Amino acid sequence: MNKPDTASRLTLTEEQNKLLESALRIKIMHALADEPLTSKQVAEKLQKTPGNIHYHIVKLFEGGLLEIVRTEAAGGIIQKFYRSKGTFFHSGQFSGFQFRPEDRIEHFITRLTLSPAELSDFQQELTQLIISWESRFTHGDEYGVEFVIGRLPHSDYEPESGGNSE
Repeated sequence: MNKPDTASRLTLTEEQNKLLESALRIKIMHALADEPLTSKQVAEKLQKTPGNIHYHIVKLFEGGLLEIVRTEAAGGIIQKFYRSKGTFFHSGQFSGFQFRPEDRIEHFITRLTLSPAELSDFQQELTQLIISWESRFTHGDEYGVEFVIGRLPHSDYEPESGGNSE
């Protein structure tokens, strides 16, 4: 799986953001990231019905999130091979999930002291974790996952100096 960086983020329009408000559509985007596939091949890969996957692929294509890279004639049928334009997204319109208290599963808060290089490593590791779960073929309920990383205005941390202080 390719390692995304902030330069490879696909900036979403409001319409594209709405198209990706579905875990299945995000899985389709990942399924089409490594190699071009037909909607039938994606359906087999995701263990879903071809009609269901075809519907979502058409919507993603019409929304500009997929491209057709080639077509092939097979038994009188024209097969379209799609590829996703990205799997790492940025949306200025998304302001976070608003979970009802009874739907909140976990809320985790911490503080880290990180150098710029460590922050970059942390972001890459977190991104890879999210991508690995977005790409898996899972079943069950859909969950929203949100991470916010921000620099705190004040820190009590002072690096230790090598000398003695009296």
